[in-house]
Amino acid sequence: MTPTGPRRRHAPARALARAVLLGAALALPALHAAAAPRRAAAPAAATVRLALIAGQPQWPAAEARTARLLDYAAERRLDFVVHLGGIKGDTESCGDALLAARQRLLDQSPLPLVYLPGETDWAECQRDVNGHFDAVERLNRLRELFFPDDATLGQRTAALMRQSDQATFRSYRENVRWSAGGALLVTLNLPGDNNHYRSEGGRNGEFEDRREANRQWLARAFSLAQQQNLPGIVVLVHADPQFGNGWEQRGNPSLFDGFLRRRARDGFLEFKRQLRELAARYRGQVLLVHTSLGGFGIDTPLRDAGGKTLRNVTRVALPAGAPGQYAELAITPGSPRPFEVTLRDGPGPD
Repeated sequence: MTPTGPRRRHAPARALARAVLLGAALALPALHAAAAPRRAAAPAAATVRLALIAGQPQWPAAEARTARLLDYAAERRLDFVVHLGGIKGDTESCGDALLAARQRLLDQSPLPLVYLPGETDWAECQRDVNGHFDAVERLNRLRELFFPDDATLGQRTAALMRQSDQATFRSYRENVRWSAGGALLVTLNLPGDNNHYRSEGGRNGEFEDRREANRQWLARAFSLAQQQNLPGIVVLVHADPQFGNGWEQRGNPSLFDGFLRRRARDGFLEFKRQLRELAARYRGQVLLVHTSLGGFGIDTPLRDAGGKTLRNVTRVALPAGAPGQYAELAITPGSPRPFEVTLRDGPGPD
């Protein structure tokens, strides 16, 4: 992902604060490509570093600290920022004024910034405390405000490939992909609140349409990574897919789920099954990043159909609602350790 140049404004630099290492590094083995005989070695590609954030700002009082964090990422000479959703508190209004204010905040990032909506940003907006909005209408409004063109937010922008370039999925502007450090990065609109699955009678249209869009977008990403022999793919979503809820033993979803069986229908079931199938066939490493109320963590939660852990799939859980905190993802092309993830503290409050 290559920045296209300066954009509009330039925020003043802030004093560099010392980063505090809070998490262990993640090291994943790289694929070793056969060296071509009698060919001059190409210069080593530089490591690309991303700041991964989520759940901030929540409430107006946190806006200034989020702005400082975005400046801090630039001061540390990172390459870009990915925001995995949660740009407002769970009882803040979903009205246009607040959404526009948070869009302006993210757009002030000195670095290119990719934003993916979370459930508080749209899926829970029907609640009275949030203004009793229609959730789908709010999602469409987010698309208008945050994704007006095929580029990131930020004072410097970078080009993105959006799923909305496909006529069948014209509205899914939040699903994007781009290349960085020899890896492919892909986002999917996968909010909390059980992936916005609704159990009311009739067709669950928003969920079903988005599920199909996500399915095709993820399949295409893996296909491209396989065709191009890329050593890694990074899947970025908002919600914790709940890998530990026994989904492996469940049958195909039916109308009986949540009714006769008296259990909630797993809104993430199809995503987990597809990820398992695609990763099992993929020759490279898969890094899944999502938010979590349980704090920062790194593990290998995915198992194949026989119950064996898929060692090429690593999950990174980001702490949600941790002001000033971020995870730094380093992607090093050609390295035996292509992905490294470290949880860090940004600048403290004033």
